[in-house]
Amino acid sequence: MTVSTIILAAGKGTRMRSPNPKILHTIAGKHLIAFGVDLAKAIKSKETIVVVGNENEHATKVALAGEKVKFCTQKSQLGTGNAVKIALDGIKIKAKYTLILYGDTPFIKNKTIKKMISKADRGFEFIFLGFDARKKNSYGKFKLGSDGKLIDIIEKNEPEYNSTNSLSNSGVLLARSPTLADLIQKIKDNNAKREYYLTDVVKLASKHGHPSTYVECKEDECIGVNSQLELSIAEKKFQDKFRERLMASGVSMRAPETCFFSYDTIIKAGCIIEPNVFFGKGVKIQSSTIIKSYSYIEGAHIGKHCQIGPFARLRPGTNLSEEVKIGNFVEVKNATLASLTKANHLSYVGDAKIGANSNIGAGTIFCNYDGKNKNHTVVGDNVFVGSNTSIVAPLIIGNASIVAAGSVITRDVPSESLAIARPIQQNKIGLGKRIMLKLQKISYKIRK
Repeated sequence: MTVSTIILAAGKGTRMRSPNPKILHTIAGKHLIAFGVDLAKAIKSKETIVVVGNENEHATKVALAGEKVKFCTQKSQLGTGNAVKIALDGIKIKAKYTLILYGDTPFIKNKTIKKMISKADRGFEFIFLGFDARKKNSYGKFKLGSDGKLIDIIEKNEPEYNSTNSLSNSGVLLARSPTLADLIQKIKDNNAKREYYLTDVVKLASKHGHPSTYVECKEDECIGVNSQLELSIAEKKFQDKFRERLMASGVSMRAPETCFFSYDTIIKAGCIIEPNVFFGKGVKIQSSTIIKSYSYIEGAHIGKHCQIGPFARLRPGTNLSEEVKIGNFVEVKNATLASLTKANHLSYVGDAKIGANSNIGAGTIFCNYDGKNKNHTVVGDNVFVGSNTSIVAPLIIGNASIVAAGSVITRDVPSESLAIARPIQQNKIGLGKRIMLKLQKISYKIRK
């Protein structure tokens, strides 16, 4: 058994009211179109064809760069039937079955498609996916024959629509490839919109003796995204399910509804996620780590028994070994911190490699950017960096060294050294009082 997949993604998405193509909006950091591409991979699709429009062609190709997909362009919006015809005309389908998905329907499940394939293997040539709607909608309705087979799909503007009490049509279709290629040529545009409806293939199949049926799924699985409101609903659905899976796996969340995750977030059992934490793409956290409130983490790998936050920011390229502490208002970017190292307060650590059991004092800044290049700093094991220190890269601080508080370090520090780089303190006796009196007189004159 082989399946080829066509993903319809040429719609303009005008209801999104956005300059960005609808299918390139994201749920949990993942483009809408990518959900369909991943589903095609999950069912081991022989080929995946994405039908795009003139307005989103370039952006979609950029977003899917690296994916093994083919593209066809629907230059004029002439309906779903026309879009499928363009795909079939442009690329010779090599598989026994053709699956048709939509770029704005992200939650169709692998097991649902397998049910459709099972019915196709039993001799049905067209299998549509339907759902029982909880409230009125504008989806087409299934019309069944006395034998329970699907004989037509009634669209909203057709006379029978309001009298049809049946499943709603999601639009997802699995069809025998040669039969679909034949009947798609016979679809007409004799309707009010002068468009070619893919659903007309059901009536044509019945007329030509090709059996059609359906598979039913939950309504939530068929959620489509056509507006910013629907995008937020889909995001909530994804986040709710993701939080449930994390907690079922042994992750503790005290206020799960306040934490947000990306589609690829990995958090191992025993971790504690405090309220109001955001995870961007590319985050992996090993077991028994605590992420404290108001932290923002993306592109970071965090080891076991670490403590992050509160109010910490971990940026892409951050790699923390076991028992590392990153405290409040600390930012880490493209840096590796070995085990037992800590940066507890008000610091920026960028483009650096820091050894084990080192301390980065409050107010320390790794000055990694010279206006043109990002420069790298290496800090050894058992190093103590005092508060309010500026480390001007590139340089190396050797093992077991101490950097005095308030220093501006511009040269390498040998191992086991004390580095002091600050002006010698001078005390001018009585000068402080005279300056304060002068300032007070100036202030008085300004107010007066």
